[in-house]
Amino acid sequence: MNKKIIFLDIDGTIRNFDGTIPDSTVSAIQKAREHGHKVCISTGRPLFQVSREVLNIGFDGVISDSGGYVVYEGECVRNACYDPKLYTELCGDLLRKGCIVELQRHDRGFVPVEVQKQYQLVIQGMIATMGEGADDFVKNLPGYEPDWKSVTGIEKILYFCSKEVYEQIRQEWGEKVHVTSFSIPNTAVYGGEISPMNIKKKEGMISILEKAGFSREDTIAIGDSDNDIDMLEFAAVGVAMGSGTVNAKAAADFVTDPLMQDGLAHAFEKLGL
Repeated sequence: MNKKIIFLDIDGTIRNFDGTIPDSTVSAIQKAREHGHKVCISTGRPLFQVSREVLNIGFDGVISDSGGYVVYEGECVRNACYDPKLYTELCGDLLRKGCIVELQRHDRGFVPVEVQKQYQLVIQGMIATMGEGADDFVKNLPGYEPDWKSVTGIEKILYFCSKEVYEQIRQEWGEKVHVTSFSIPNTAVYGGEISPMNIKKKEGMISILEKAGFSREDTIAIGDSDNDIDMLEFAAVGVAMGSGTVNAKAAADFVTDPLMQDGLAHAFEKLGL
């Protein structure tokens, strides 16, 4: 078969939310690369929060911050961020609405000092929910920023809020930025990720395809959540994990088994990788 380039989400696709990576997943990825296929991570996480345990599996590239910062074979091929004016207006509005926010770049995170205490409570709840799977967050907690307006290069904003505010944000900002729900367990029911319109996993894929010399017809994407939808739809073959969201499954060409039932390995087998 022609050589393929495969894009994999992390949480719920490569690694379970408790931190477990099935042996079958590691074996499938490594065998696919041995057969000449290229395998890349495509995650909403900033690069600094991608664990060494995951990276040590072996990958040809990493799309991080949902397409904001992209590396292929050790070289940065894309670095996109918020326009400063849009970032200032959006973050200011979120804070006025009472949201807890974390500002993310590929190299570090920032939390406005005025929501420091609320953020700490959210993180404590997330750590309790995720168990060992929260190790990445514990090791890479953001700094508290007294002058968030001066921070540059922001690629993504995380926010936690009430149901009413969640709906307001989607209605008021949905045509200006990408607003998606959380893809990781947390104790806050409402909130998610907000990225500029030019930052999508699809755009990260395109930057790697251009660098690596592959075409769209060569692509396979596998994910489990709503922030994977654009890459599942863009890929020649999109695969949703069996434990994925309803929307992710609807966007995929087929659904494999859940991760902990060797879902990724079964997808690779079905695709002849």
